[in-house]
Amino acid sequence: MNAAAPRGWCPSLFAPMQSGDGLLLRVKPPGGVLTAEAARSLAVAATRYGNGVIELGNRASVQLRGFQPDGVALFATAMVRLGLAEADPAAEARRTVIAPPLAGDDPAASPHAMPLATALAALLVAEPRFAVLPAKFGSLVDGGGVLPLGAVAADLTMTLTDGVCHVGIDGTPLGVACDPAVALEVARRLLLAFVTRAPRCAKPPRRMRGLVAELGAEAVFAAAGFVAAPLPLRAAPAARAGWLPYGTSGRGGFAAGLPFGATDAATLTGLADLAEQFGGGSLRVTPWRAFAIPGVTAPDALRAGLERLGLITDPADPRTHISACPGSPACASASMACRALATSLAALSLPGTLHVSGCGKGCAHPGPADFTVTGGADGYSLIRHATASGVPLAAGLTATALHDLLLTFGKGASV
Repeated sequence: MNAAAPRGWCPSLFAPMQSGDGLLLRVKPPGGVLTAEAARSLAVAATRYGNGVIELGNRASVQLRGFQPDGVALFATAMVRLGLAEADPAAEARRTVIAPPLAGDDPAASPHAMPLATALAALLVAEPRFAVLPAKFGSLVDGGGVLPLGAVAADLTMTLTDGVCHVGIDGTPLGVACDPAVALEVARRLLLAFVTRAPRCAKPPRRMRGLVAELGAEAVFAAAGFVAAPLPLRAAPAARAGWLPYGTSGRGGFAAGLPFGATDAATLTGLADLAEQFGGGSLRVTPWRAFAIPGVTAPDALRAGLERLGLITDPADPRTHISACPGSPACASASMACRALATSLAALSLPGTLHVSGCGKGCAHPGPADFTVTGGADGYSLIRHATASGVPLAAGLTATALHDLLLTFGKGASV
């Protein structure tokens, strides 16, 4: 297996990361909302200054590739003018809030969700003390409805159910229940607890989970002035692709999955056109490598258009359970073309999640997967129930041997 470069770098709009195909950077549309006009402008800029490759990450950001140094500043300026980024690089880096994808359109979602997500992002930008938040630190607001965010992790979570906001922190099932009107203040105090207590630790943690492990959950909440109680379980979406009706109204949202989270500028332009023609005229960025389209009243016509673009519209499509990084040559750390391999393995319909990673960093899926395939100079490795840096069940496999081994699981072996 290739030796993995140290993890921890988190590229942003103003701090790109070098990769095999040039510099890559990320755009975080406020509230996860891209109007059709903004999506088309983003596609034009991605082609003009980068290589036109567009990816969706698991933190609801848009990742763009193939930039040269002299194009980064020009692209960033374009994004600020579009209202998709803050002009201050430090503020833009810490403005990481995953918003509910269909908030404001789904009648079953909390009406407080998008205003709260917007206010939380504004707080992160305006509060000087949050300037020390680590680059990977992120928050989430879950409004429920047909696309809840219960399967998504974040350092700070705000879940709205039945007129109550449950504020939690990563690393513990405990949290604070409060009125939505005071939820932002609860979040502010918990964030301040992190930025004041984490530096005092012998080895300052970079994420909320690390602070919980160091001090204990009760102590973290106490530092913010709260007594924590068990939180209710957060709901996960029933589907991450396809038609998402709002009851029997004939109206709904539609989740268009990007195969392995990647597409190109031309497809994004086509997607924006479809959102105007058959939906409410916007795209919503999700943490599942899919765009959600709100306000849809003609799902069959929209589905046909999305399928012509090569996007995923079937919730049973096996690719919705597969994560794959670009691999080589796009990534200098990788030794295989990961998405081509993932495409061939999708036909096996493995019972569980599959992660195809070009190295041990596991960028496309940082957590454990049921099956993880990595590549190296000596062949492929298969890892079970672990991350890409885990101990392989088998190593040095040829492509045929890997396929045959995975086929034994696909035929009915337990996940």
